[in-house]
Amino acid sequence: MERRLTAGTATVTGVTSNLDCIGLGVDDHAGMDRLVSIALRGAERLGQAGGVSVLRWQDPSGARLILGVRGNEVTDLLPSYAGEPGARLANVRAVNEDVVVADVLDEDGQQVTMLAAELEQRRLLPATGTVGGPACVVALGVDVTVWADDDAFAASDASLLGDGDEPGEAPPHVVEQGWPWPPRMAAESFISYGVFGEPEQARAYARLNGRVLRAQRKTVAVTGREFVAARVRTAGFEVDVCLPADATGEVPRAGSVIAGTVFLVASLPGVVTADGSPGKRSWLPWRR
Repeated sequence: MERRLTAGTATVTGVTSNLDCIGLGVDDHAGMDRLVSIALRGAERLGQAGGVSVLRWQDPSGARLILGVRGNEVTDLLPSYAGEPGARLANVRAVNEDVVVADVLDEDGQQVTMLAAELEQRRLLPATGTVGGPACVVALGVDVTVWADDDAFAASDASLLGDGDEPGEAPPHVVEQGWPWPPRMAAESFISYGVFGEPEQARAYARLNGRVLRAQRKTVAVTGREFVAARVRTAGFEVDVCLPADATGEVPRAGSVIAGTVFLVASLPGVVTADGSPGKRSWLPWRR
C-alpha cells in the first residue's frame, strides 16, 4: 500500500512533530510505515466521501490517527486524541482542503471566539451549509511551556502580547486609562491564527494559554512512549492539551498554566457518515 501523507503537515518531519505530542513519534520512513500498518489493521471506518474512506485508529492510551484511504493509497494522516467534549461549535465550515473554521459559543449561545482546526470528520462534512454541536478540541503542544501558577505566567515573556521586543513608552491613552504596559495576555486566553488572513492559506495553529484542571501521564501501547494529556480551560472552552512527557518533567498540577503554540484538532461526534451509514470496523488488505 502506498503512503502519501498530506493532511495536517506537508512533510514527514511535520507529522512527526505532531505525532510526538501523543507518543507516536517515529524516527524515519520505516517507522512511519510500521505505524500506518498497525493503524490500518485496527482502524474503525467513520465513512466515505469522494472515493476516500475515512478511518480512525485508537490506542488504549487515547492516542488516535485519522487516515484517508483511496484504494491502496493512504492519502492523508491526522494525529488526534480521544478527548472529552469541551467546546460548543457553530457554523463549522471548510475554508480549504485541510482546515475548518468555527464559532465557539458560550452556554447562552453567544459567540466568545473563533477557531481554525483540522477536523477528524472533515471529509464527511455536507457539501453545502454548516454543522455544529458539542465538540472535542485537542491541542497538540508543539511549542508550549508549563508555568507554576498565574503569577509566574504573568511575570514571564510568554504572557507578552507582542513578540517580546522592547515596547517603548506606554501610549498616552494607555497611561490615561491606567492599563498595564507592556500589554500581556491573561492566563486563560486564545488566539487562533487560522481565522485571520486568506482562507486558502489558513492553518490550524493557535496561541493558547490555559489553566490546567487535571493532567495525567499516558503510555502508548504500540510504541511504549509516554505523553501527557492535560485538561485545560482557556477563553470560552475546554481543551485537551497533549505534549511529550519529556517536555514537562513532572505532570502539570491543577492550577498551573500551559502556554504557547499548539496545533488544533477537533472532533464532532454528531457528524454522520457521508454515505449515511454508521461507522463500522474496517478490514483492509496490506500489500507492500
